[in-house]
Amino acid sequence: MRDLNWENALYDHQHSMIKRLDSFRKQTKNGEYSRDEIMVIEHSFQLLVASMLDLAKYVLKHHYQTEVQARKDVLEALISHKDVTFEQAEQIKYLIQLRDSILHDYLEENFDNLAEAMTLKRYSLVEVLTKEWVSRLTNLEK
Repeated sequence: MRDLNWENALYDHQHSMIKRLDSFRKQTKNGEYSRDEIMVIEHSFQLLVASMLDLAKYVLKHHYQTEVQARKDVLEALISHKDVTFEQAEQIKYLIQLRDSILHDYLEENFDNLAEAMTLKRYSLVEVLTKEWVSRLTNLEK
Protein backbone atom coordinates (compact mmCIF):
# COMPACT_ATOMS: atom_id res chain seq x y z
CA MET A 1 0.00 0.00 0.00
CA ARG A 2 1.31 3.41 -0.97
CA ASP A 3 2.28 5.90 1.68
CA LEU A 4 1.43 9.29 0.18
CA ASN A 5 2.73 11.17 3.21
CA TRP A 6 6.12 9.46 2.81
CA GLU A 7 6.14 10.18 -0.93
CA ASN A 8 5.36 13.86 -0.36
CA ALA A 9 7.93 14.17 2.43
CA LEU A 10 10.56 12.50 0.25
CA TYR A 11 9.79 14.82 -2.65
CA ASP A 12 10.01 17.86 -0.35
CA HIS A 13 13.33 16.57 1.02
CA GLN A 14 14.73 16.03 -2.48
CA HIS A 15 13.55 19.44 -3.57
CA SER A 16 15.32 21.01 -0.57
CA MET A 17 18.56 19.18 -1.36
CA ILE A 18 18.38 20.22 -5.02
CA LYS A 19 17.72 23.85 -4.06
CA ARG A 20 20.69 23.74 -1.69
CA LEU A 21 22.96 22.29 -4.38
CA ASP A 22 21.65 24.80 -6.92
CA SER A 23 22.36 27.72 -4.60
CA PHE A 24 25.96 26.57 -4.11
CA ARG A 25 26.35 25.97 -7.84
CA LYS A 26 25.09 29.46 -8.68
CA GLN A 27 26.93 31.38 -5.95
CA THR A 28 30.39 30.16 -6.84
CA LYS A 29 31.36 31.00 -10.39
CA ASN A 30 35.01 30.07 -9.96
CA GLY A 31 34.35 26.66 -8.36
CA GLU A 32 36.10 27.60 -5.13
CA TYR A 33 34.32 26.39 -2.00
CA SER A 34 35.28 26.57 1.65
CA ARG A 35 35.79 23.32 3.53
CA ASP A 36 32.42 23.82 5.28
CA GLU A 37 30.68 24.42 1.95
CA ILE A 38 32.24 21.28 0.52
CA MET A 39 30.94 19.29 3.48
CA VAL A 40 27.41 20.70 3.00
CA ILE A 41 27.51 19.93 -0.72
CA GLU A 42 28.80 16.39 -0.16
CA HIS A 43 26.23 15.67 2.53
CA SER A 44 23.36 17.11 0.47
CA PHE A 45 24.46 15.12 -2.57
CA GLN A 46 24.71 11.89 -0.54
CA LEU A 47 21.22 12.41 0.88
CA LEU A 48 19.77 13.23 -2.52
CA VAL A 49 21.14 10.10 -4.19
CA ALA A 50 20.16 7.91 -1.21
CA SER A 51 16.61 9.25 -1.36
CA MET A 52 16.47 8.50 -5.11
CA LEU A 53 17.51 4.90 -4.43
CA ASP A 54 14.99 4.57 -1.61
CA LEU A 55 12.21 5.86 -3.85
CA ALA A 56 13.30 3.46 -6.58
CA LYS A 57 13.07 0.56 -4.07
CA TYR A 58 9.60 1.79 -3.14
CA VAL A 59 8.51 1.96 -6.80
CA LEU A 60 9.92 -1.49 -7.51
CA LYS A 61 7.91 -2.84 -4.58
CA HIS A 62 4.64 -1.07 -5.35
CA HIS A 63 4.69 -1.04 -9.14
CA TYR A 64 6.52 -4.25 -9.99
CA GLN A 65 6.02 -6.24 -6.77
CA THR A 66 9.79 -6.68 -6.64
CA GLU A 67 11.57 -6.56 -3.30
CA VAL A 68 15.07 -5.13 -3.39
CA GLN A 69 16.86 -5.30 -0.07
CA ALA A 70 20.01 -3.30 -0.75
CA ARG A 71 20.47 0.05 -2.45
CA LYS A 72 23.33 -1.46 -4.46
CA ASP A 73 20.83 -3.75 -6.25
CA VAL A 74 18.32 -1.05 -7.19
CA LEU A 75 19.81 -0.03 -10.53
CA GLU A 76 19.98 -3.61 -11.78
CA ALA A 77 16.30 -4.13 -10.86
CA LEU A 78 15.27 -0.90 -12.60
CA ILE A 79 17.13 -1.99 -15.73
CA SER A 80 15.63 -5.49 -15.67
CA HIS A 81 12.12 -4.00 -15.52
CA LYS A 82 13.03 -1.55 -18.30
CA ASP A 83 12.02 1.26 -15.97
CA VAL A 84 14.86 3.56 -17.02
CA THR A 85 16.37 4.36 -20.39
CA PHE A 86 19.97 3.46 -21.15
CA GLU A 87 20.97 7.11 -20.69
CA GLN A 88 19.15 7.36 -17.36
CA ALA A 89 20.77 4.13 -16.19
CA GLU A 90 24.21 5.51 -17.07
CA GLN A 91 23.48 8.74 -15.20
CA ILE A 92 22.16 6.85 -12.18
CA LYS A 93 25.25 4.66 -12.22
CA TYR A 94 27.46 7.78 -12.27
CA LEU A 95 25.52 9.35 -9.36
CA ILE A 96 25.75 6.14 -7.33
CA GLN A 97 29.49 5.80 -7.97
CA LEU A 98 30.05 9.42 -7.02
CA ARG A 99 27.98 9.02 -3.85
CA ASP A 100 29.85 5.83 -2.91
CA SER A 101 33.16 7.57 -3.49
CA ILE A 102 32.16 10.44 -1.20
CA LEU A 103 30.72 8.07 1.38
CA HIS A 104 33.61 5.60 1.52
CA ASP A 105 36.55 7.83 0.65
CA TYR A 106 35.58 10.66 2.96
CA LEU A 107 39.17 11.26 4.02
CA GLU A 108 40.21 11.94 0.44
CA GLU A 109 40.36 15.60 -0.50
CA ASN A 110 39.13 14.94 -4.04
CA PHE A 111 36.19 17.21 -4.79
CA ASP A 112 36.77 17.40 -8.55
CA ASN A 113 34.18 14.82 -9.64
CA LEU A 114 31.47 16.29 -7.45
CA ALA A 115 32.38 19.80 -8.60
CA GLU A 116 31.97 18.61 -12.20
CA ALA A 117 28.61 17.02 -11.34
CA MET A 118 27.57 20.32 -9.77
CA THR A 119 28.61 22.31 -12.86
CA LEU A 120 26.71 19.96 -15.16
CA LYS A 121 23.81 19.77 -12.68
CA ARG A 122 23.81 15.98 -13.01
CA TYR A 123 21.80 15.67 -9.82
CA SER A 124 18.71 17.15 -11.53
CA LEU A 125 17.94 13.65 -12.86
CA VAL A 126 16.72 12.76 -9.37
CA GLU A 127 13.80 15.17 -9.54
CA VAL A 128 12.89 14.03 -13.07
CA LEU A 129 12.83 10.39 -12.01
CA THR A 130 10.88 11.17 -8.85
CA LYS A 131 8.13 12.84 -10.86
CA GLU A 132 8.05 9.97 -13.37
CA TRP A 133 7.92 7.29 -10.70
CA VAL A 134 5.24 8.97 -8.59
CA SER A 135 3.18 9.55 -11.72
CA ARG A 136 3.57 5.89 -12.65
CA LEU A 137 2.33 4.82 -9.22
CA THR A 138 -0.60 7.22 -9.44
CA ASN A 139 -1.58 5.91 -12.88
CA LEU A 140 -1.39 2.36 -11.59
CA GLU A 141 -4.18 3.12 -9.12
CA LYS A 142 -6.55 4.39 -11.85
